[in-house]
Amino acid sequence: MKKILGLAAAGLLAVSAANAGNLTVANSDIVLYGGVSASYDWQSSDLVDFRTNDRFHVSTFAIGLTKKADVNSPIGFNAAFASFAVPTLIASNKVVNDALLDTAQFKPWLAYVTIAPVEGLSIDAGLLWNQFGEAPLTILNRNYTRGILFTGHPVLYAGARASYDFGIAKVYVGYNQGGGLRQDGKPFDFNISDAWEAGISFNLKDLVGVGGKVALHTYDESEGRNLYVLCTSVDLGLIKTGIEVDYTTLDDAVKRDEVGTANPLGYDANADDSAWGIALNIDIDLLDAQIANVTFPIRIEYVDNGDSDDVKGSGVYLTGKNGTWSFTITPTWKPTKNTFARVELGYVSTDQEVFKEDDGSTKDSRTVAAFEAGFLF
Repeated sequence: MKKILGLAAAGLLAVSAANAGNLTVANSDIVLYGGVSASYDWQSSDLVDFRTNDRFHVSTFAIGLTKKADVNSPIGFNAAFASFAVPTLIASNKVVNDALLDTAQFKPWLAYVTIAPVEGLSIDAGLLWNQFGEAPLTILNRNYTRGILFTGHPVLYAGARASYDFGIAKVYVGYNQGGGLRQDGKPFDFNISDAWEAGISFNLKDLVGVGGKVALHTYDESEGRNLYVLCTSVDLGLIKTGIEVDYTTLDDAVKRDEVGTANPLGYDANADDSAWGIALNIDIDLLDAQIANVTFPIRIEYVDNGDSDDVKGSGVYLTGKNGTWSFTITPTWKPTKNTFARVELGYVSTDQEVFKEDDGSTKDSRTVAAFEAGFLF
């Protein structure tokens, strides 16, 4: 599954490549890949209003085709059709689909053409995924629910990205037209017209002889968010660890300006214009250690959503002002390399009462329990 914190998210192919099959079409080898998972989840409370205590899902149905581009065959592609659920620690999949974006639509959620004119250089254009953080599909993440930091990320967008591999480091720069799970849906319609992204990743061990992987990313929207991200990961064999640190500032156009305005983040002229968060991922991996076909991914997060005179804070995260922390553990059984079954327990605690129970009362905490089983091909 996805490497801890996805230092350079490679899409669904990164998970399924080992299990995928080749198709020969027009004298070209094309890889078929995908996955199916079903789940059941329960939550004690929800965001916005209470939608449901529990729900069964086809949490992922995805099928894709890809052809690698290289100097011998300089044009390739990657495209995946999918229908999927987006359960998060902050809000149920029902809230996400009703308020942000209907991910139950079976359509292309990843689709781009790659041009690789010279060794080490590649240019992708089309519908791209974010280069950091958790992936949109549950089967690509070590946890079933997406964490708090995920809710502040752009996730996916239409644009172009150029990458170059220097050997000891990889760099990328890109331009896109906004969109994604967080940018274009009501009530958080930022109306982002364009954005720039850039990043670099390297392994400290290659440079100084010791250490793990490090990646730096920036994502700058026109009249929107300015996001700066540090990711690190270390593989200790039995235990794999990763840290992600996010810092986000807001341009004037999306600052919360006046009480009662329709500004996307509006309500308070004195609201904070920045937020930060940190996620620690620990995976006790008995499978790689050849002890048992079981892993124990743990995710611990803390975010500071800024301060203001009301309860909203900066609005970057949907957790209210000031601090929020969360804990998630997801014991996972992998009977074969392409199947899994997992249970999850997640808890989030906020400084403000931003969650609602079914009786209409507001709470400052939310508990989530889930089960998911999946097959990758």
